Amino acid sequence: MFKKLVIVESPSKAKTIQKYLGKGYSVLSSQGHVRDLPVSKFGVKINGKFTPEFEIVKGKEKIVKSLKSEALGKEILLATDNDREGEAIAWHLAKILNLDTKKENRIVFNEITEKVIKESVKKPRLIDMNMVNSQLTRRILDRIVGYKVSPILWKVFKYGLSAGRVQSAALRILCEQEKKIQKFKPQKYFEIGTEIFGMKTKLKIFDGIDLYKNPFSSKEAASEALNYILSTDFTILDVKNVTVTVKSPLPFKTSTLQQAAASELNFPVSKTMKIAQKLYEGVEVDGETIALITYMRTDSYRISDVAKSQAKEFITKNYGKEYLAKKRIIKKDALSQDAHEAIRPTYPNLDSDSLKGKLPKELYSLYSLIWKRFMASQMADSIYEKRTFTISDKNQRALFVMEFKKRKFDGFEKVMPTKGETKSFPKAHAGDKIEIVNPAILEQETKPPVRYTEASLVKKLEAVGIGRPSTYATIIQRLLDRKYVERNKKNLIPTFLGMIVNDFLTKEFPKIVNLRFTASMEKELDGIEGGKSNWQKVLKEFNNAFIENLNRVANDVKSGNLRVAVPTDVKCSKCGTRMVLKYGRYGTYLECPNCGERKKVPAGSDISYNGSTAHVKFSEPEILDEQCPKCGAPLVKRTGRYGDFISCSRYPECDYSRPIIKYTRGHCPKCGGKVIVRKSKRGKTFYICENNPKSCDFISWYEPSELRCPEDGETLYYKSRKGAEVLFCLKCKKEYNIEDSKKD
Repeated sequence: MFKKLVIVESPSKAKTIQKYLGKGYSVLSSQGHVRDLPVSKFGVKINGKFTPEFEIVKGKEKIVKSLKSEALGKEILLATDNDREGEAIAWHLAKILNLDTKKENRIVFNEITEKVIKESVKKPRLIDMNMVNSQLTRRILDRIVGYKVSPILWKVFKYGLSAGRVQSAALRILCEQEKKIQKFKPQKYFEIGTEIFGMKTKLKIFDGIDLYKNPFSSKEAASEALNYILSTDFTILDVKNVTVTVKSPLPFKTSTLQQAAASELNFPVSKTMKIAQKLYEGVEVDGETIALITYMRTDSYRISDVAKSQAKEFITKNYGKEYLAKKRIIKKDALSQDAHEAIRPTYPNLDSDSLKGKLPKELYSLYSLIWKRFMASQMADSIYEKRTFTISDKNQRALFVMEFKKRKFDGFEKVMPTKGETKSFPKAHAGDKIEIVNPAILEQETKPPVRYTEASLVKKLEAVGIGRPSTYATIIQRLLDRKYVERNKKNLIPTFLGMIVNDFLTKEFPKIVNLRFTASMEKELDGIEGGKSNWQKVLKEFNNAFIENLNRVANDVKSGNLRVAVPTDVKCSKCGTRMVLKYGRYGTYLECPNCGERKKVPAGSDISYNGSTAHVKFSEPEILDEQCPKCGAPLVKRTGRYGDFISCSRYPECDYSRPIIKYTRGHCPKCGGKVIVRKSKRGKTFYICENNPKSCDFISWYEPSELRCPEDGETLYYKSRKGAEVLFCLKCKKEYNIEDSKKD
């Protein structure tokens, strides 16, 4: 029945495209990567050249078997995402399905609309091997760094840590900022505040000095100015009127969408990308699956002529011709690949108001943000009249400057209103006497540098050329997963572990965390994609320098010459010497460099670090309203290697202890009993039936739920996917959204 097989990455995308192509086409999903470097070994042969040893991703065997079966006797079109990673997935599929890579079997599109999809299947092209080689180079570079440096971190610190080429550079940015904050010493300064025209304002100039830039450094100097203000009269020296144009915004690219969603919707970067992916692949609206936005991984501001024409029609019809933007020339960023359009609605006439109540709240919020930004980018600039009052004494020693803005034409603000407009101007003219109401000295303090948020870190990474649109969310999530960084409200704060790992990498592997070097590697990858650089040569040059560095550090670790010992403010109880903090097999401990006295740092203790000295605040065990069955002393709750437990407060005199049993959200899939949460010797969480080993042998790395797979009726398990929790079936490998599964 089907003559052509189209293979895409996601099931929801397959469903949308199948609807457009109809009979004669079968659209299937590879569900992402199907082939990759092995998990359990290095997987790259280095013998004059670099040869990756790919294997089928664990759990994708059935998908591969199904794709091979469906491909028999059909023309294959590979429709994976139009970026390096998507190109690499298409190449892997071609290898698995034994397709001729010299034949045109690759199709690409930036939006999932009927017109674009039907046009794309008519124009297949060759797989772009430059893009593939660029992605392979990135993958091998990351494997070389991660697979070789991570084991050194295990020996120096603890098992489970990782070092990544881009991840480590991002960690350095956060740690350097944290050190600046720790070293910052606030300075007092003074301003003079008052009220004019019923609004609060501050003294702008005194004796020719701009106080906004150079405020008073002493209270005496501020007092002199205040006494002068109180002793003299003020009039309006000058009134200026100017017309101010506020330019319409550019449409979203990946980084600016992530930043706007973080600041306006409070979405973490990973959440923004997950929701954008759904909007791109297709969501149900009034019983019909519609792809609402174009591809969401892009570093371009470019808009297609068709989309511009549709926006022009919508703006003219709904707001009038005067709201149309004039021709705008956007300079291409030197770091931009410009592979895709900007992020925009696939159907500009489908305004956000028309979808209210038809989409889940979070999907609607992000779509509304994208639609308004795109439409605003195609609209005229807004125009304001700005009136500036300069208020001065007769000697012009003290000057106050007040600005007011009144909108004359709203332009793009018709769909994207901004704040700051004044409803009316003060009714005052040059020469009018002005009352300075309640002038007073304001004592202020300089503020430390601000910590990075996810949004500002993305902006920084983009500015210095580290990572690409498809990698920002992964970089941040990896830092969080490795416990190198913690979220505190919106801020990303390096942990003590993150700080000392960064110090170690900065000292021993300076190139890995060097921002310029990491950015230069991104340019090398761009060069490979553009056919200007040889991927094998790039790998060879990097590896030669890296291996020399690696061997030196590995030998130092092996010989015992390289040990991390962080100075602390904790004094030795025996000799009074300041102790140092070290990492051992069972975690952190304190050691006196003078007498060798050791002290354990209990789990849960708070360790802060300013880049030179660590401050240790020891955790105090929680006293329970329960007595020890052995000696009658109070029992306490403690935290150990394997989690929380209960023990005697007289430890080590009394050795009574028992574990605190934690149960999972679901019951045992085999016997229906309760399932206990435990940790392995290496700190990895696993799940075991409370009846094991008496009458049930259930044990799993995944937490069981109470829900069943709609396909085969098997138990669904919880797992993390790109920072979010999903449900998946061990048998059929399908994944499900938790909220959707609960509704079903």
